[in-house]
Amino acid sequence: MNKNIRLLFILSFMFLIAMPVSAQKTNRKKLEAKRIALKNEIRKIKTYLDKTKKKERNLSNQVKDLDQKITTREDLINTISDEIIAIGSVIEKNTSKISLLHDELENLKKDYASLIYQSYKNKSSANRLLFLLSSDSFYQGFQRFQYMKQYTQYRKSQGDTIKNKAVKLRVMNDSLAVMKITKSNLIDEKKYEQEQIVSEKDKQEVLVKKYRKKKQKYITQIRKKQREERKLTQQIENLIKNAIKKSGTKSKSFALTPAAKALAAQFTANKGKLPWPVKKGLVTVRFGRQPDPMNSGVVIESSGVRIATNESAAARAVFDGKVLAIQKNPQSGILSILVQHGNYITVYANLESVFVSKGDTVKTKENIGIIHTDQITGKTILKFQIWKDVSKQNPASWVYKM
Repeated sequence: MNKNIRLLFILSFMFLIAMPVSAQKTNRKKLEAKRIALKNEIRKIKTYLDKTKKKERNLSNQVKDLDQKITTREDLINTISDEIIAIGSVIEKNTSKISLLHDELENLKKDYASLIYQSYKNKSSANRLLFLLSSDSFYQGFQRFQYMKQYTQYRKSQGDTIKNKAVKLRVMNDSLAVMKITKSNLIDEKKYEQEQIVSEKDKQEVLVKKYRKKKQKYITQIRKKQREERKLTQQIENLIKNAIKKSGTKSKSFALTPAAKALAAQFTANKGKLPWPVKKGLVTVRFGRQPDPMNSGVVIESSGVRIATNESAAARAVFDGKVLAIQKNPQSGILSILVQHGNYITVYANLESVFVSKGDTVKTKENIGIIHTDQITGKTILKFQIWKDVSKQNPASWVYKM
């Protein structure tokens, strides 16, 4: 094959390989980030849910906690599988590139050896001088001198190219070895997670059998909690409606001062970037209507999210604002704080004590109260809501990576 044609073929082949490998590298990074996030979530489940098992007397909650862990672990296993496939594909393509680079390096060495041999044959000064002096004209002599200089530069360039190719080949071989180790580690990690999920499903099956014996009792408890949830939401909505009336409007939206409008605009601009209302936590119930995992036909309706956290943890404001109201349940003594940000309201419910009073100004991430720990379940759960006027919002759309 002609050298120019061979070089063109090599460059074209490497260009075609480089494009998908670059895309796969990006995909691998996303999969790796997802795997790390899922492992962190499993760690949070162990921290905020598993540690309360000794205090737990509610089978329904135990089964739900285990179901959340199993679902997360299944997602982790699928992510690891995708990552193994992605790395395997890169290993295959890099192996081809290494083989191609190796062949290219060998050809360069052969060409360079030929150059050195020719140079050796004509290395004497006498030969070079004779080559110049035998020129038919000054111009031809100058051309021959330029040729000799270019020949020397080309020989040096070929030597440098060989060195660079050799370094590149060594780097690629090292990278390939690392990827193979990473793939092997991921295969071991997947096997471990699969063993864990089998164990958890066995535990869940035992709990489900116990649960079925007292199913009606737990359904009654769920419905009671749902009534409490609706009552709390209705109280919050009434507080917001009264505040809207006091703002001087008959509509369902707040009448805002220029400063309040500016604050609302800042709140809106931070959609998806708000900090969590706890320093560390795990979402156990998400926003909206969702089927109960244990009872078909039973629907859980959540006006916000529930976040499990450490015992004695503080609730913190997600944005600058003013305390609109502090609500207290007369039966349980449990407290809720409503913070106003223009025409947006954030709600921090299930608190056992508060650090603020109505009318106080609060700052982003300021601790505003201590979250209540349930004596039966042993769990510390913050109920967090976001409202725009009298319209409930999904907190996951507002809070960063919720």
